[in-house]
Parts: sequence; C-alpha cells; structure tokens
Amino acid sequence: MQLKRSRKVAGKIDILNLGDAALLLDFRQSVDPLSGIHHLCDLLFSVSPGWLKDTIPGIDSLLISLHFADTDYQATRAAARAQIEVLLESLHKDKKVTIKNEIVHRIRVCYDPELAPDLLASAEKCELLLREFINRHKNSEIRVDILGFMPGFPYCSGLDPSLRLPRLESPRTAVPKGSVAIAELQTGIYPKPTPGGWNVIGRTPDILFDPRNERPSLLSPGDRLKFIEIDLNEFNKITLAQEAKASQQKVSSISKNSTIEVLSPGLLTTIQGQPRYGFAHLALSAGGPMDKESARLANALLGNPEDVAGLEITGTGPKLLFHQNTWVAWVGAQCLGLIDGQSFPGNRPVYIRKDQILNFTSMTQGYRIFLAISGGIESEFILGGRGSHLSAGIGEKAVQKGDFLYLPQAHLAQEKSLFKNLNHSGLNYPKWSIASPALPGKSIQMIKAIPSIHFNLLSSTEQALLWKTTWSVSSQSNRMGMRLDSDFKISKPMTGIASQGIWFGTIQLPPSGQPILMLAEHATTGGYPRLLETISSERSSLAQLRPGSKIQFVPVTLEEADQINTIYFTEQEKTLDTLEAILLDKS
Repeated sequence: MQLKRSRKVAGKIDILNLGDAALLLDFRQSVDPLSGIHHLCDLLFSVSPGWLKDTIPGIDSLLISLHFADTDYQATRAAARAQIEVLLESLHKDKKVTIKNEIVHRIRVCYDPELAPDLLASAEKCELLLREFINRHKNSEIRVDILGFMPGFPYCSGLDPSLRLPRLESPRTAVPKGSVAIAELQTGIYPKPTPGGWNVIGRTPDILFDPRNERPSLLSPGDRLKFIEIDLNEFNKITLAQEAKASQQKVSSISKNSTIEVLSPGLLTTIQGQPRYGFAHLALSAGGPMDKESARLANALLGNPEDVAGLEITGTGPKLLFHQNTWVAWVGAQCLGLIDGQSFPGNRPVYIRKDQILNFTSMTQGYRIFLAISGGIESEFILGGRGSHLSAGIGEKAVQKGDFLYLPQAHLAQEKSLFKNLNHSGLNYPKWSIASPALPGKSIQMIKAIPSIHFNLLSSTEQALLWKTTWSVSSQSNRMGMRLDSDFKISKPMTGIASQGIWFGTIQLPPSGQPILMLAEHATTGGYPRLLETISSERSSLAQLRPGSKIQFVPVTLEEADQINTIYFTEQEKTLDTLEAILLDKS
C-alpha cells in the first residue's frame, strides 16, 4: 500500500503518484523550490501536453492533475512522468533560464484606520510608529509565492522581518474585499469578502480576480508586488467609479425571453455546466456538477451537448413553472417528478407543456439530482464554462424565488427521432429508463480510497483504526467539502506541513481531528496532512451522501483503483453510446 516513487531527477525532485488522477512533485530538496516550481509551471503551460489537466503550485511541491483520454491509465502516467523528467532536466541544465514571471504589479493601498481595523494595533505590537510601520510594509520586496485560499488570493513573501505578526486569536466573520493583511511573515490581499484571521493593515481598490477577463487573476505565482500608498479620498473615488461601471454591465446583461419561472427554490438549486479545468494555479477549483456522471447522462437523455447548463438540485427540489413546451430529464437520487401533481418517473426523458408546474417528491435514496432541459439553460460563458461556482462568486448565485431561467433552444430535442415518435404517439415519456451512476443502498456506504502522502505519519494502530472507523457526514458540509464526524483520534498532532495543492477527493486532517473531504468547489491549497485520496469512480457516490450518512473507507492500491475505474467508466460510456443510438432511432 506504499506510494511508488520514480527515480530522482535533476535537483533531487521526487515524482509521486497522488491518488489515481494526479502526480505530486516534491521540491523540498531543491536549492530554490519556489523558483523551480514557477519555472516548471511556465514550461508545462507553454508545451501544453495532452495529459495535463491542471497544476497547483505549493510552497515546496507542485500538484499536476492528469487528463486521461482513455482507460490506459498507466500509460498516461508514464508519459506524463517521462515528459516531466525531461523538462526538469532542461531546467537543471539551463542555468540562465529566462524568468517569465518577473512581472512587477503596482498595487494601490490605502493605509487608513477607517479601512484597516488592525493597523494601529499592528504598529503597536511591532513597536513602531504608525508612519514607520506603513513605510516598512510598502517598501518590502514582495513576491507572490502561491495563490490559494480563494481565487486570486496571493500568499506573498519578502515582508520586512520587523512586521511579523501572529494571526488573530478570533478570526473575523467577514473581511472586506481588497483588504491587505499580514500573518506571520506573509502578506496577502483578500480578492472578495470572506471570513479571515489575518491582521488587516490596509485596503486596495485594485481588482485581483475578475472571471470575465481573459487573464482572470491579476497576480500569478512568481510575480513581484510594489505597494503604492493612496489616501482615503483617492480610494473612495476609484471604488465609486468601479461600482458605477459594474452596475451598467449588470443592467446590460438582463434578458427578457424568460421561459421558466422559479416559484420556490428548494434547499439549494444551482445552475451547473461542465467543470472549469485549467485555472487551479490561480486558486480556482474546477467546480461543476457534484455528480458529474449524472449530469452527463441527464443531458444525453435529451441529446444535449455535454457543455450545456442544467440545474443541480440538492436535498429538497424547487417548484418550476414552465412558460414553454419542452423535454426534461433528471438523473441521480431516487425521486419522482410531479407535473401539476401527477407523478412521473425519472432517469428518462419527460415531456412538459407550457404553463405546467414541475416539482419533486422527497429523495428516498441519494441527495442530489441533475435536471437537464432541452437545449440547456442560458448561462454566461465564463472561463470556458457555464453555470455557478458559488465559493468563487462566478456565474449566477443559487436559484431564488422569482428568478427566470432562459431556454434559448427549448425545441432542440424535437429534432431527434425518439421525441418525434413519442409526441406523435401522445406519450409523455418512454417506458425504458437508465440507472443512476451511484445510489447509497446500504446503512454504511463503503468508499474506496488510496493512502496519501502523509498516511505513514500515523502509527500502525492509528492506520488500522482509520480504516475501521465509521464516519458520519456533518451538517457543516457543502459544495466545497464534506466534514466527517467520528471518535477517531490521533496521539499527537502532525505539524510542519507546508501548504500544497489539494484535489477533489483529498481527505485532510485539521487540528480539530474532524477530517475534510474535498468536493467540487474545494480550496486548491491546504497545509493540513492529507491522509487519503478517494478514487475517481467514487465521485458520484460522494455526491449522493447527505448529512448524517454513514461511510467507511476501504483501502485499495493504485492498480486496483485503475481496474475499478476502468469497469465503472466503461459502463458509463456504453450507456451514453446506447442513448445516442436510441435518440437517433438506430436501435
């Protein structure tokens, strides 16, 4: 069950298998880890190999997520490892490598107590006069080490050592957008409002992350910062101009051709398209449907392209009034649809007429369904995808009462032979149905996982207990992560772990002892020990777990994971091929 390592390459950099879908490059023995990580990222983006899905720089490591074009997983890993070793060797030999990231950003900062609640106290803690504290901060030679915590948030080094400050004893529930802050010997900037425990000593009006820009993050790992002091009047003038511009853009984007009206939103209903891969190095996780396979099947039932947006429905479903005839399909948890009070089965296409109301019965098995609608829901195309990323503030917010959803191609399904025949026969749905990718069928759901890189920091007794423990899904879980409750305890905390990339399915152990399992909108970096990596084919099972669900982890090797994944994803592809044939009346 131990992780396999490749041979060490130039600069004593190990390449580790991380779960079944990623590699982790260990730069701890490198002379300048961050420089090597930044340079390798530049090379990977310039080469753009077919196996590369995403990269996440850490303080002394680089996570590389892999794209598998087929089920020959070993071949893809071998190709990736071989090309990475070549790139590392070229960096080692080329001592005069051009530094692409030597970009200097001039960040305007207002150091005013009205905007910086910790400024005066911070200067006092550092035993400096206020003016001297400000001067030392703005004159520090700052470099962006990594982006993490949230999209566009820079963890920066180079702070004057005299400005070292501990984190706040009680983190704030809300830190304003643009807050410039210090924690220990790092300085950072909050791109959006969020809870936080750093000392806020200023605020910038500059926008650090705008998903509508071609380059969404102002900053990248390796960039340099120069803080330019501005006064409160200038800060207010800049922010007022930005707010006026944003208001104009919002008004101009409103459409009038509504076709679905939300009468009630349910517990949590969001517009979701395909995951947005390729931006994890900017601290933006892929997001997308929690149950990606159910979304693919629901769209396939209608003949939709895979990249159209639909509704992810969690827990309790919405009530939707349709203003246009169309076909819909929902896949995932077990529940019935109610159209004007009449029951309709799921996991197949269903016809709904203008002025009819659709809602859903309770989900008896599972926790989420994906509702696809013919032609998809209109949603702004941002960063290569459609739909919401709630934690990053991208796309539409959760669906609310009174919202209108727009269907630009509601008649798309009618072009398929199946739907023409059903309409001609006066049928609202076919007799056949498909199976959901995963449904919890036992009192304890068994989730397969591979030991991760810090698993061996546990004692042998703790390792055995980890596998035997029955975990309960906490009510504090969301689209970012799943907290797990149990009586599991470790004898002593695991410390000294530098922040590194994390991925969907990573299980971290924070000091509270309550593990966190990363989900669709996970943070991209974390400094807690990572104990397990759930395998790729468990994603649908994880999406169907509700608060209170019981799970137990089952250890598998990488080879076993590949076999399990091959069987699972091959079956999904067969179902998709069958649906395509049925819709075209080929079978």
